[in-house]
Amino acid sequence: MQIILNMSTYVAPSPKARMVRKAIEMTEITNFNNMKASDLDNLVSYVVDLFDKQFSIDDVYDGLDADKFLPTLMDCINNVVGTMGAKVEQIPKNAQTGM
Repeated sequence: MQIILNMSTYVAPSPKARMVRKAIEMTEITNFNNMKASDLDNLVSYVVDLFDKQFSIDDVYDGLDADKFLPTLMDCINNVVGTMGAKVEQIPKNAQTGM
């Protein structure tokens, strides 16, 4: 996964399990139909952590065009959660149910 800010490209390290949990938590606590400034700050902070703090929160706010802002944040979250979902689908059904 990568993000481009002010013409610099950053590559995220392989996400740890905690980042999967945090991504799911972010989707549970954020009202995407009525977002507040604090919701945006939390999403941006998550992306900064996801990329292992290679850039700052201000870099995201100042480096992304407005029309790419939310789609980029959501792509990052969906990439982490989607990767986990794909891995779960590869587990044999009997292993998923514990039988």
